[in-house]
Amino acid sequence: MAVSSQGLLASTEAADPHEQVTVRSVNPADPADVVLERPASTVGEVAEAVRASEGSAPDWAATSPARRATVLATVAAELEARADVLARLLTREEGKTLGAARGEVAKTAEQFRFAAQLAYLVEGTTYPEEAAGRLAWTLREPLGVVVAITPWNFPVSLAARKIAPALAAGNAVVFKPSQDAAAAGQMLADLCHGAGVPGDVLRVVHGTEPQAMSVLVGDAAVRGITFTGSDAVGALLRRTAHPQARLQFELGGHNAAVVCADADLDRAAREIAGGAYGLTGQACTSTDRVLVERPAYDELVRRLVEQVEQLRVGRGDDPDVTVGPVATAGQHRRLTALLESAVDAGARVLARGGRAPDLHPEGFWVTPTLLADVPEDHAALTGEVFGPLCSVVPVVSADEATEIVNASAHGLVTAVHTSDFATAHRFARRARCGLVKINERTTGNGVAPPFGGWKASSAGAFPEGGRQALDFVTDTKTVYAAY
Repeated sequence: MAVSSQGLLASTEAADPHEQVTVRSVNPADPADVVLERPASTVGEVAEAVRASEGSAPDWAATSPARRATVLATVAAELEARADVLARLLTREEGKTLGAARGEVAKTAEQFRFAAQLAYLVEGTTYPEEAAGRLAWTLREPLGVVVAITPWNFPVSLAARKIAPALAAGNAVVFKPSQDAAAAGQMLADLCHGAGVPGDVLRVVHGTEPQAMSVLVGDAAVRGITFTGSDAVGALLRRTAHPQARLQFELGGHNAAVVCADADLDRAAREIAGGAYGLTGQACTSTDRVLVERPAYDELVRRLVEQVEQLRVGRGDDPDVTVGPVATAGQHRRLTALLESAVDAGARVLARGGRAPDLHPEGFWVTPTLLADVPEDHAALTGEVFGPLCSVVPVVSADEATEIVNASAHGLVTAVHTSDFATAHRFARRARCGLVKINERTTGNGVAPPFGGWKASSAGAFPEGGRQALDFVTDTKTVYAAY
């Protein structure tokens, strides 16, 4: 994720103890519309939340898997019952289209329903007897307190992917949503509490006050920290977290779609446009660049231009709109400057989307744009864009494209478009990234498979999602017994 939505630990300077820090989220389509305004959590409140979670964790761990599963399934049902209310809040606070917001709520419910099954899968293993009269087996036990820090781009589904497995395994969670999507995060927590998650088993803290956030991640009681956000904040968290805390980070992506000469170009263009401009390009898995074999370049560009020109920017609650505003003022400033800089450096604008009428003049509007001839050392091509800008680049072959993809410091997701399975399989084996999509857009993932990047896109060994989510939120204990 290119930009820190948290401002987490942004400064190590001591805050003025008399200054009231405020969490404030606004409607990106009309920034005068304040969605939530509340005091940020203080150092004392954060410390108290960790202590309360630590105290509640043993009782929740001792709760039967059946009870934990029932509670998580009830959360899923409550999400479905309140889906329209939550989706409209997402659109108002984060800017995504109402259709995308409804999809996020549905995915969130699916995450909790899947996690209900995980409660029964906290299993051990028995091993062959290596000596007569001696048994060995393993037990899985919850870590205790897990801190979940989430971004603004998927404020409920990403939170669910972190919170639900932790609860399923018997952990307590301290949840810190992004201050730019704090209302959505708080509503998710409230729904969890209403469905039966004890209040101290899921605590919520708000804000970015540096000392409070240092307490949150540096407390010895915190056994795991799961974070999605920027590389810079990830690096700061590594330095600030308690040395015995287990880390699970989902960081930046620098994602490409590779188009081979034998690809179905109509399908490829549709999928690329969806991956680059859907969700206003604000997904860690969004397509930043398209690497096209030269024989297909002109035809693919023509089709992509058609796709981009059909896009319409506007309020997410407008049914005719396909691309909402970017989520924050900082995003708007950064992306506007990035596009202007690329054009000044020689990039050509191939296509732009349209705009709905009567948009608020202060809204965070960034028009979807397709670029060519971007200098190869420009930030629009070398780094994560995280917005509705995408570049096309001709390449000699899929092998060259693979080399370009693998040269990136990041390794989250890459798509390859081809009609030849051997080419697709060879690409999937060679690509140095955590996810490979074949004839699909780079965005989107299921709840059962694991999700996680390689290289700088990750903190290492613990992907999110699927049954493997239990690896992060549990410890393994080996038991030997003589008989």
